[in-house]
Amino acid sequence: ITSDAGALLLREVDHHLGLTADLAAGLYDPRRPDRIRYGQVELLRQHLYGLALGYAHQDDADTLAHDPAMKLAVWDRPGKQVIKERLASQPSDWRLVNRLSSKPQRRALNEALPVWVSRHQKAAGHGRKVVSGTLDIDPFPIELHGRQQGAAWHGHYHRKIYYPIAASFSAEGDYDGARLGDGFVHAILRRGNCGGAEGMVRFAKESIRKARPLATHLDVRIDAGLVEGPVLDAIDDEGVRFVGRIKKNARLDELARPYLSRQPGRPTKDGDEFAIELGQYRAASWTRSYRLVLVIVDLPDPKTGLRQLFPHYFFLVTNWRAERRSAWGLLEHYRKRGTFEDRYGEFNAVIGPGLPAGSFAANETALLLKLLAFNLAGMIRGELEDSTGSGWDLKRVQQTVLKAGARVSEHSQRIFVDVARAAGV
Repeated sequence: ITSDAGALLLREVDHHLGLTADLAAGLYDPRRPDRIRYGQVELLRQHLYGLALGYAHQDDADTLAHDPAMKLAVWDRPGKQVIKERLASQPSDWRLVNRLSSKPQRRALNEALPVWVSRHQKAAGHGRKVVSGTLDIDPFPIELHGRQQGAAWHGHYHRKIYYPIAASFSAEGDYDGARLGDGFVHAILRRGNCGGAEGMVRFAKESIRKARPLATHLDVRIDAGLVEGPVLDAIDDEGVRFVGRIKKNARLDELARPYLSRQPGRPTKDGDEFAIELGQYRAASWTRSYRLVLVIVDLPDPKTGLRQLFPHYFFLVTNWRAERRSAWGLLEHYRKRGTFEDRYGEFNAVIGPGLPAGSFAANETALLLKLLAFNLAGMIRGELEDSTGSGWDLKRVQQTVLKAGARVSEHSQRIFVDVARAAGV
């Protein structure tokens, strides 16, 4: 009996796209072949499938080692003997993470992120890449409770954290639209007390390099914490369009003031929203000027129906030309970034962000493996949405499809998996 029959679906996607097999072939394994029981690809599958199924703790490996569905999905050898075998234990799984913690190994894991997205994109799109794709870049906190190397107190979050930064690709900038291979394409782990834009110039260039093969036309969306002159210049130098929210300052407030007064008379019941062109803007620390758009949001409170004393407003900075994307079109494109932020919530809920290793390198390895598992589970979600015509939250995918019950039996020299009727559909 198993409650993780969805591991077979993970293996099916993995097998068709050649994901873990090619990844394992590109990783160095220092172990002697005559003294090992589990190959590198089997250990990778056990680790990644376990994460995708929601087993975030290292100790879960000992339980999964005896699960029949996991054994069928992970085992890389012919014959029905697999049903009598067991998978790797928790120490073997942890030694895998440590072996993959060297710099070349971590680079190989990072390079696998866009490769996996690309393979799913081409499989789902009949060999085609998308015409327009968007790269979302944002840092996010991972709360820590031990003495991990590089952990530090962050004044904004009021927690002890790591502060990694990740880049995610989506077709047309919409994660709820056509799913032609969306997912994380680049990530690095950073110490907890680093600045929001620290290392962003190099990160942006590397992310663009990885995402270029995924779309004919690529653009970037960033949040206010990353909008600095060198970052904008780095993206602009790559010939890529960007849009980012910019923090307010006295000069920007002065530019917005003429547009903040309300028209005389009774305000409309539904409220107002405006996107206004302010021309070219160059901050004191910038080396070049960029287009500035003022967004005014003057909407009533959904509970009380009353408006604020003064309308809410913010600014967008971009290198899009006005004839290519209007001010309102720019705002609508930037607002789709909210679906990207939902991905972080799904990552925390489905995969789990915990990084308990003592060394910084091992924790970055663990983070990259978690993102690979998230991309793999996202492929299942994409196929479900295409086949059912409805949206699927990744937590729902995990609970109703991947965490499916089944009876595994041996009969007539074959192994049968009888899946629970509720999930069999």
